[in-house]
Amino acid sequence: MANAMVSRRLLDDGTVVLELRGELDVAVNDALRDVLEQTIRIERPPLLVVDMRHVTFVDSTGMGALVAGLNAAREHQVRFGVHAVAPFVEKQLRIAGLYEALVLPQG
Repeated sequence: MANAMVSRRLLDDGTVVLELRGELDVAVNDALRDVLEQTIRIERPPLLVVDMRHVTFVDSTGMGALVAGLNAAREHQVRFGVHAVAPFVEKQLRIAGLYEALVLPQG
């Protein structure tokens, strides 16, 4: 993805963790959506975690890609959630009304 880097980890319990870095905007929207949807549809992990601790910016298209991932996860009975959001990203998700739907509870 152009402005955002993705690294991937597979945990012992089958959870897939995608760590995003950089900006989630129109430049990476299609690629991010594809990565999320393909991971869910092909691998069907019990849980897909999107680690956003290193995301510096997110706009409506980035949020749209995350929602597409959430929708695909629901369709395929995969738990899905965003983890470790930076303060700016948290604010944007809250303004958009997506925080509760996307962010995994702590613990």
